[in-house]
Amino acid sequence: MNNLNLSLISNFFIAILAIINPVGNIPVFIDQVRNDSKIVQKDIAMLLSLIIFVIMLIFFLTGESLLKIFGITIPAFRIAGGILILLIGLRTINGRKNFDTNDFVAEPEEKSTFKQAKKRVASLVVPLAIPIFVGPGVATTVILYSQQISGVTNTIAAVIAMFLVSSIVASFLLISNWFSRIFGKNFMDIISRTMGLILCAIAIQFMIEGINQLLPGVINPEFTHEIVKSN
Repeated sequence: MNNLNLSLISNFFIAILAIINPVGNIPVFIDQVRNDSKIVQKDIAMLLSLIIFVIMLIFFLTGESLLKIFGITIPAFRIAGGILILLIGLRTINGRKNFDTNDFVAEPEEKSTFKQAKKRVASLVVPLAIPIFVGPGVATTVILYSQQISGVTNTIAAVIAMFLVSSIVASFLLISNWFSRIFGKNFMDIISRTMGLILCAIAIQFMIEGINQLLPGVINPEFTHEIVKSN
């Protein structure tokens, strides 16, 4: 029971990384911190990544309780979550942003101190941390996987996976200006659209699992995910 399910944890890691899409959100981050000094930008990147990890952890730990409060079954949530993630994936493939960054208002330039960076982050939690990085798609995915991950070993591995995702986000944000300048918009679009394709596949898998639980025997079990068979 406590054996590490590497396939499940790997899928969990890839899913949340694809939805958070750190490469595709680099332009949004740059737009928000362009008036800040380089040192303050780095502090903001680190603090934002930490906040992203904490938010995901909260969803992971309280997901089951939230579903019980609203009387939502796992199959229904899987199907609804799959539809939501599919829409996000299709928007990403089509090169459409989820939010209009023209409405964002940048703060005046700050001095390069950690204390002032914290003040900037307080104004950037919304919309940067929520809902641009950790939006409905991430919340849905984390809650769905939290229902499938059991045992101390797998739980610890899932927490590590979320921490690695937030670390990757921090890495991309720290080199955001360099990354955007070197690779250009076309390369970033390619990465973003590839992530969108992965999201679509994940979404279809969620819906297959939900339908298979609601209507057992309708879908050929040989083509459903290993996790569904074990349930």
